[in-house]
Amino acid sequence: MKRLPRRALLRALACLTPLSLFSPSVLAGTYPDRPITLVVPFGAGGITDIVARATGKVLGEQLNQTVIVENRPGAGGNIAADYIRRAKPDGYTLMFTTLGVLAVNPHTDMKASFDSKKDFTYISLVANTPHLIAVNAAVQSASLSALIKLAKDKPGSISFGTAGLGSSPYQGMAILQEAQGIKFLHVPYKSGAESVTGVVAGQVDMTFEATPQVMPFVTSGKLRALAVANTQRLASAPDVPSTTELGYPGIVSGSVAGLIGPAGLPADVVTTLNAALAKVVANPAFKDTLLKQGTATASSTSDEFRRLVVDEDKRWAKIMAAAKE
Repeated sequence: MKRLPRRALLRALACLTPLSLFSPSVLAGTYPDRPITLVVPFGAGGITDIVARATGKVLGEQLNQTVIVENRPGAGGNIAADYIRRAKPDGYTLMFTTLGVLAVNPHTDMKASFDSKKDFTYISLVANTPHLIAVNAAVQSASLSALIKLAKDKPGSISFGTAGLGSSPYQGMAILQEAQGIKFLHVPYKSGAESVTGVVAGQVDMTFEATPQVMPFVTSGKLRALAVANTQRLASAPDVPSTTELGYPGIVSGSVAGLIGPAGLPADVVTTLNAALAKVVANPAFKDTLLKQGTATASSTSDEFRRLVVDEDKRWAKIMAAAKE
């Protein structure tokens, strides 16, 4: 085979070099050049869905592209997580998820077909919504301490509803049970909204849900709010005491959520999305919308989000192992 002269070879390489500087996403066009699908792992109407839709709207404005929210509930979020795990890593199929799906589900009896350390690309945190502990008006507990005493006297007799094992309210109840050495009866629903409706209807006794889901029923007298699982009271529920002020500083829980994609997202796509989300959470109108419903905005680098999931995974491995003993 005849070899090219050195000068000819260098000229050929010089022609190829500019192309090698671009990632596949850039070569295919400027990202994003078509609508983005934002998958939500729980049913419509729950706090994750509410915040995801608010995020999708403003994110679409930042990217000058349509963001379509798609609910894929089931198995505590595992169905959606598996769907994202298998999605094409091009930035057009993303997931708005809670830490529970990623860090709690792998340690439950549900079959999680994903590895949160390897199967996803972490983009950014977006929000944190503290939980409210509320009971049906017929439950004979006028305070958090009275509820805890009742649970100690009659283990497993008080039922609570959540959007499933991977939901953040389930995590909150696990924290409450571990901190106080008590046991409640878990009843899973498809969404947080349905679980709260179940408490209102008397199907279950209590819930550990977000302010937007609970407060309308508290205001109407159908539910009784005992505490907000936070270090301080919320502007959206000023009359509800915090667990910290009630003497239970260890009972702090909320729905921490953010954006992820399948493993292998191009670095430039992650950078574009992270920068856009930073602008979303800094948007005054977006912050005000979330604040009114008791949700605080949050942001992070991709690596900070990933490390948080790793830390929470270790934490919940211990909690869930203790709960099974």
